[in-house]
Amino acid sequence: AAGGAAGPRPTLQAGDLVLDPAGRRCRRGPHDIELTARELGVLACLMEQPGRAVAKQDILDQVWDAPHAIDPNIVEVYVSSLRRKIDAPFGRRSILTVHGTGYRMAADGG
Repeated sequence: AAGGAAGPRPTLQAGDLVLDPAGRRCRRGPHDIELTARELGVLACLMEQPGRAVAKQDILDQVWDAPHAIDPNIVEVYVSSLRRKIDAPFGRRSILTVHGTGYRMAADGG
C-alpha cells in the first residue's frame, strides 16, 4: 500500500505451501489446512524469511502480545503442531530445526 500505512500482508509461498495471512488461509497444493491464529502467526514468521534461521525469541516477539512473560518453549509446541498439519500428512519437512537458534522454513516448502 502506498502512503506508508501497512496494507494487507502479501501471500507467502514456499514450494506448494501457500499462506495468506490476511485471509487467514493455508494451503498445500490443492489441500486447505486449518490453522489456529497463533499457528498462522508462527508460520508467517518463518515463511517471511525462507531459508533463514529465525530465533525462537524473534517468533515470540512477533506472535505473542507479552513475549517476555511467556516460556520460549511454547514456540516448540506450535512448531510441532504445525509440522503435524502442514508436513506429516504430505510426507514433507518444511520447518527445520536450527539447533541453538530456532527454526528455518525450507525455501522449496520441503
